[in-house]
Amino acid sequence: MMMRSSPFWPLFSQGIRHRVLPRSSLLTPRRTVKTLPSFSLENKTCVVTGSARGLGKEFLTAFALSGARGACIDLSQKDCEASIASIASQVQNAYPDDPVPELRAYECNATIESDVKSTWAKVVEDFGKVDVLVTAAGIVDNVEAENYEYARWRKMLDINIEQGHFVLAEEGREMLTWHNIQGSIILIASMSATICVRPQKQAAYNTSKGAVQMLAKSLATEWGPRGIRVNSLSPGYMKTDLIKGLLENEGKELVGSWERDIPMGRMAEPHELRGTIVWMASKFPTKPVNPA
Repeated sequence: MMMRSSPFWPLFSQGIRHRVLPRSSLLTPRRTVKTLPSFSLENKTCVVTGSARGLGKEFLTAFALSGARGACIDLSQKDCEASIASIASQVQNAYPDDPVPELRAYECNATIESDVKSTWAKVVEDFGKVDVLVTAAGIVDNVEAENYEYARWRKMLDINIEQGHFVLAEEGREMLTWHNIQGSIILIASMSATICVRPQKQAAYNTSKGAVQMLAKSLATEWGPRGIRVNSLSPGYMKTDLIKGLLENEGKELVGSWERDIPMGRMAEPHELRGTIVWMASKFPTKPVNPA
């Protein structure tokens, strides 16, 4: 399967269609909004899988608003291009006098190892290095355990676990071997990694997110001493596109049940995690963390 990259003027190199948002220089001038230097992502390169929509898109938006260059990786080139165009518009509206950081789109099936390898090679070629990786690609499914077909179960684990493993292996090698980058890797888990939510039945999803959380702890133990911080973020009920689609089938009763279990009495909006993801990506957290 051919990997394709994106932009806003066409380039053709080695048979790969390639477009990129223009930039005035390799170094983006510091923005005027005041914040602690520890939280700055100026001139960092952030890669987010599953960032054509949902939480992944919110994370990439937060990075771009914080001055970082960004790579959007997802299944559809068209969706990736739409995502970075939307993000660029938000950044331009927020900082009309500043240049928009470089944003690129990459079509990739992260469950296929060869696809990941070719995509990652292109990302490194385009940006020179990667400072931050967020693995946000994932799916959710509600099926009783006794009725869960093997193929469906396998798909859940492949997407929620295997894709992360392939991408993490490439990034880990890049940071450790080639550039000695003391970067940040963030795996998106879920509160379902540690609790069994109700009333929906999702043994496969819970299993996959529990594995993601343990993978983060394992990698933090292996790579932490070598300067790479690995953490997991475990969101609760979020009004993402994925959940909205699920609720269309399950109905308002499910929302009511969830909100009764939430102290604030409401589901969270995806943008409410922007500050959290920027903090985790920045130099500030010097110890492994696992926000719930």
